[in-house]
Amino acid sequence: MDVVAQVRNFLEPKSVAVIGTSRTPIRAGNLTYDVLPNLISSGYRGKIYPIHPSVGEVHGLRAYATVAAVPESIDLAVINLPRDLIPGAVEECVKKGINAIIIVAQAFADAGDDEGNRLQRQIDDAIRGKKTRIVGPNTLGTANAYAKFSSAFAETHMEKIPVGFICQTGAFFLGLAGLKLMGKAIDLGNGSDIHFSDGLEYFEQDADIRVIGLHIEGIKDAARFLKVVHRVSCKKPVVALKTGRTERAAQAAQSHTGSLSGEDEVWDAALRQAGVIRVEEIEELGDTLRAFYILPPMKGRGVGIISASGGFGVMSVDACERFGLEAVKFSPATTVRLQALYPSWQKAANPVDIAPSLMMGKKTPFFEALMTTAEALLDDPRIDAVLGTLDGSDLSLIDLYSKVAEKVTTAHPDKPLVFYLYGSPVAAEAKGALEAGIRSMVFSSPYRAVRALGHLAHYSEFRSACDSSPT
Repeated sequence: MDVVAQVRNFLEPKSVAVIGTSRTPIRAGNLTYDVLPNLISSGYRGKIYPIHPSVGEVHGLRAYATVAAVPESIDLAVINLPRDLIPGAVEECVKKGINAIIIVAQAFADAGDDEGNRLQRQIDDAIRGKKTRIVGPNTLGTANAYAKFSSAFAETHMEKIPVGFICQTGAFFLGLAGLKLMGKAIDLGNGSDIHFSDGLEYFEQDADIRVIGLHIEGIKDAARFLKVVHRVSCKKPVVALKTGRTERAAQAAQSHTGSLSGEDEVWDAALRQAGVIRVEEIEELGDTLRAFYILPPMKGRGVGIISASGGFGVMSVDACERFGLEAVKFSPATTVRLQALYPSWQKAANPVDIAPSLMMGKKTPFFEALMTTAEALLDDPRIDAVLGTLDGSDLSLIDLYSKVAEKVTTAHPDKPLVFYLYGSPVAAEAKGALEAGIRSMVFSSPYRAVRALGHLAHYSEFRSACDSSPT
């Protein structure tokens, strides 16, 4: 069985056995902490087999005393038992012919004690030479919104977003799902068997997934990982938040997952060479993932800036310098076209300050001024993306921006148009723009907007190098 088929059992199972469940699950607030009820509530349509030694029914489903007692074959087993019972449960699953196992419990190799290491060796021995693969231990599991499936013991609220995510902590799993930043996910946990490379190979061929996100604390198969991630990056953007930069953080990562993080400078260079977009923190991770699945690629590094405030225009130019982009000089045709909007004393230049055209001189209506400016900049062959820094405090203005974005992005589907709307409920407006099908994004600062554009430009250059290099 190839790697893709093996990982498919974790994300697209046709049948699931849940070993270790309760008729009275733990609740905290409105959340349920139990694999079985969360699997049911996810809308999963496959067969579910609760495994319980002493009851015949759990949550309305027939229960079986052991996996061996289940009369049908099983694609995936989720084991949520105390750690000392795990090796025996794994052996039973292997005997049953179950090829995918998720182990929720922690305190194996990550614990650092003799007992944890002994139990981990027993698990490793149980699957050695067999077809069975394991996600975990110490994992939230896997989820797939496209299949209405979640093996997590905590509730996930995922949607069909074309982002596949692989992480080493359940907090990312839940947090990014809640922010609508992923449609499929694998929490490797300790990564005793299934690693990043396996998940990457699965998402590489997955037609639902256009962008891949990674949260990395440490890598156990570094040579294979770098080879695989380079190949995958030549097909789809891979965005990574690599933590464990400092010595103290690296020690914490070792305790958390049992993985070695290595020298940060070495990883930084290796990831860059492999085409991976490395980000610094969670905000940047979210911005970058969204940018890659919402916006078109940038064909170059030229940016046109529209501003209703000269100060934010200057900030945007600074951000371009910071992230390797350029607030380019307009073509002569664009300058002539824009000058018609301005009072005679103002020169049309980048960034374009549209405020004088509204308040003085020709008093061009705002919608006309913004639409004409956006169209002119997107028509300019020197410009590869446009950033608007505009007043977002008035809901009627936000509606106007959406109309402008819808029109100009339809006419120019090959160039990103992004906004910084000061005074705006940014997260809600970004979601609204996405739901409206407009290929545009709203950011909470010019810095974040330009940083995302910089990642688009960098990746486009990497892809061009892939396409031009011999296979």
